[in-house]
Amino acid sequence: MKKLLPWVLLIAGAGLMQASIIESISFDLSDLHAGSTLSGTFTLSNSPMVGDTAPVLLSFSDPSDYSPMSLTATITIGNGTTFPYTVDFSPLIFTNPSGSLSPIDTRSVDLTPVGMAQCASFPCTATGGFEDNSPAVFTSTYTVSPAAVPEPGYGMILPVLLVGLLFGKRVVRAV
Repeated sequence: MKKLLPWVLLIAGAGLMQASIIESISFDLSDLHAGSTLSGTFTLSNSPMVGDTAPVLLSFSDPSDYSPMSLTATITIGNGTTFPYTVDFSPLIFTNPSGSLSPIDTRSVDLTPVGMAQCASFPCTATGGFEDNSPAVFTSTYTVSPAAVPEPGYGMILPVLLVGLLFGKRVVRAV
């Protein structure tokens, strides 16, 4: 019993750690400014399903060229046609101050998905399309790919181990 309790608590603590899938999304904005991108990371559950959503904070590679400097969006997992899942994003609206208003407005930018990225499973690497306004001022691509995975957090398992060791010593003293 005295050796079993710490192991039981250790295994129970490992069950408290939730795995998740971290993906990055990157939009190619080279049509507005050479080499410009808008990107961020989002987190999905370990078993993403159609209808799941995830918030994402997107940042420009050259924030001085856009307003605001970052955008908040929502990623939605949908039904695919070729593969089971699509990666959709909420409309992204921002200003390109160096753009012109005529003959075509390149100052007010409103990105919407066209031909969404499709994934067979997650983590996923896929490319989709988007357009600015309708009719399209320009079209380009966005890419979804696995993000660099951080080391797992051990914050929850350490207290469980300490409790196991504490109770393990008390069981030994009682016996």
